[in-house]
Amino acid sequence: MKLGRLNVNLQELKGFSLKRTARIIKDGMLEGWYLKGDPASEDRKRLIMCNYTSNVIANLIGGTFWTGLLIVLNADDSFIGTMSMISTAANMLQCLSPLLLERFPKRRTLLSILRAVLYFINVLMIGLIPLFPVARQTKLYFTGIGVLLVNIINAFIAPGLSIWHVQSLPHKVRRSYFSLITMTVGAVVAICNLLGGWVVDAFTAHDMQYYGLLTLRIVAAVLCGFEIWMYFHIREYPYEGSDAGFKVKDLVTKPFKEKTYLLTVCVTFLWNFTANIPGSYYSVYLLRDVGMSYSMLTLISMINVPIVLFLTPIWRKVLTKFGWFRTLYTSMTVYLVHYLVLALVTKQTSWIYPFSQLLGFIFAVGINLSFTGIPYVNMPEKNQTVFIGFYSTVANFAALLGVTLGKYFILSTEEIHFEILGLAFGNKQLIVVLTACLMCFAVFGIHLISKRVKSDC
Repeated sequence: MKLGRLNVNLQELKGFSLKRTARIIKDGMLEGWYLKGDPASEDRKRLIMCNYTSNVIANLIGGTFWTGLLIVLNADDSFIGTMSMISTAANMLQCLSPLLLERFPKRRTLLSILRAVLYFINVLMIGLIPLFPVARQTKLYFTGIGVLLVNIINAFIAPGLSIWHVQSLPHKVRRSYFSLITMTVGAVVAICNLLGGWVVDAFTAHDMQYYGLLTLRIVAAVLCGFEIWMYFHIREYPYEGSDAGFKVKDLVTKPFKEKTYLLTVCVTFLWNFTANIPGSYYSVYLLRDVGMSYSMLTLISMINVPIVLFLTPIWRKVLTKFGWFRTLYTSMTVYLVHYLVLALVTKQTSWIYPFSQLLGFIFAVGINLSFTGIPYVNMPEKNQTVFIGFYSTVANFAALLGVTLGKYFILSTEEIHFEILGLAFGNKQLIVVLTACLMCFAVFGIHLISKRVKSDC
């Protein structure tokens, strides 16, 4: 019996081919969105590479590492909140983007150059501010100006980039394409974040934290150059409805004539308002008060890699069955619980943090996958730059309201400190409780909207 079983196992091993396995995995990843020899498929390959680079760049200079730069600049809670408000307020200018872009039958060169300028300011100029031979407050002013410029440029190009890139994504390939993005981008970003965390901690151990952060920005600058090069190799097709007769009043009148699309925008408003309340305060809390290292935070974020890889196919089936909106509010219903768990994290109970993140990661897959398609649900075919600009403006307005509420909540509760069962609590924990409570109302609102709007795309 043992010999027979050994023979079977040997036969299985003999039939195993690493090359064949790799081909099966490759075919599975390409299924549904890639056809060999199809020009649009080649563009989608380039778009995936740009998704990787843009997300890695955003994480190497943002998130925990952005919080670290603010700590190096000795920024207080008020300034941190103001930065979030500046970002979201400036991005509300996306509604004006069509005034520029709708007059250009071809936009690739303009969009690519402006993207390069944005990266130069955001990655290099802001990253070098701590070296400026000026007072602390002046450095903070320069940082604020840099953040404002970056987000103004982004406001004018973001709708154009979305519409240009979605040209290569017909409806029949979007679920497959976005599922692949959701599955793989998270893994790439998590690995880069982990490596970045090790780099910053290594420099921090020698009291050189800033130079660790600067090293990450240099790596990001290289990726910026590669991404811009890729942009010039993605095809651009004629835009339906682009003409010189476009008027300012169209920015408002066109979206408000599409009642069904307005409900789609309301869904995004509800999510963005609640999700942006915590801002960067909790990251500051973990680094300053709980005492977690960059490596620990990024290592915990690695939990997201296997979760995304294994659960995206499952969430994709949920999405196919229930549609964008129902999948979203179902995910949010459980996701908000992870905020309540975050409130229990203190210096003595830091072990709770990985479990709260695990819960959040599982349902964030459903949320992120939903929002890959929601911006285009019920969007009219003509003048799409107008509609995506309006959508983004409302989303950023909601985010502005959220971060503003978060900022003034933090400032008005600075003196609140209490203990429960020997554990210390303060306003950084209370803000995530507030987020969870308000997200309950958002879930209910999206549920009502889903009953009135068909959310299949």
